[in-house]
Amino acid sequence: MHPTRLPSGRRPALAVTLVCSILLALAAPAAMAAEPISPPAKEWRGYCQAYMKSIEGDTKASDLDVTYCVGMTKGLLTGLRVGAQIGALSFGSRLAVVHELDTDKVFQMFQSHDPARLLGICAPATLALSDYVKTVLARMENNPGDAALPVAEVFYEALSEAYPCR
Repeated sequence: MHPTRLPSGRRPALAVTLVCSILLALAAPAAMAAEPISPPAKEWRGYCQAYMKSIEGDTKASDLDVTYCVGMTKGLLTGLRVGAQIGALSFGSRLAVVHELDTDKVFQMFQSHDPARLLGICAPATLALSDYVKTVLARMENNPGDAALPVAEVFYEALSEAYPCR
């Protein structure tokens, strides 16, 4: 038997194993993509209600709940800002290619605008993290159906409604 060859009886088993492995590897990203990108808003709400209680002086609020709320909220705010920048550059690239525009001028135009303005959210620069949390919690109070939606979607809707650009 040649050292790099398998006995002919083992070739079909190896082929089936190899094909199954490839199919599983290809299916794994699809299975991961089926999961929501952000947790439901009700999860964020629970943690952030504890955060608001701690701000009001409740010493029994869970440190983990408070930390989750602060981290998630900061992540959402950063995601909105970075997402706006990436979206603007992507859109600018598309415009430049489709309409044969000067790419440098297009990119300068997009870079000269505040990313938040591109999203239509113009919150005051002095707004505290707790103010963002209050804003989103208030929207959820007025729209109970939002609890099942991804928190990122509810967050965007609440901020664009509360702080529209004029």
